[in-house]
Amino acid sequence: MRDVSEYMYGPFYYSLAWLFVGILFLLLAVAVIALIFHLTRKKEIKTIANLKPQAPKTIDIEALKAKYLAMVDEVEEQFNTRKTKASVAHQQLSLIVRLFYYEALGFHADVLTLNDLKKSRYEHLTQVIERYYPDEFDGLEKGSVANSANMARELIKEQHA
Repeated sequence: MRDVSEYMYGPFYYSLAWLFVGILFLLLAVAVIALIFHLTRKKEIKTIANLKPQAPKTIDIEALKAKYLAMVDEVEEQFNTRKTKASVAHQQLSLIVRLFYYEALGFHADVLTLNDLKKSRYEHLTQVIERYYPDEFDGLEKGSVANSANMARELIKEQHA
């Protein structure tokens, strides 16, 4: 009978470095799976129901009125010295009253169209903006900037916080 020992080998030992490499790849695979799970999970949608209440802002309405009245005066002065055209002056006046409503009341009139403003509860603002529209887009420059500036002043002066 043949000697079996020539076909048998002793145990082969791997280096411990391979064990650490294997553990590292396993941890890397777990991290990739966790990252994929985190990036693809549904995010909470912010609604009025789950928004945190903000601290109330106090506004110095008189200082705000003075600021915007000065801006109206500046637009009128620019027009009177012929530095701007009537249509540009009307655009600026429209923007001024819209920004005033945004700062005074938090109403985003600065980004709304005339049709959006008509659906709002601010009727006087809507009337003023509607009055500015023909003069703002008129190529013949027929609108009265003085009357429009006075309308802006009245709108700003009558506003309460």
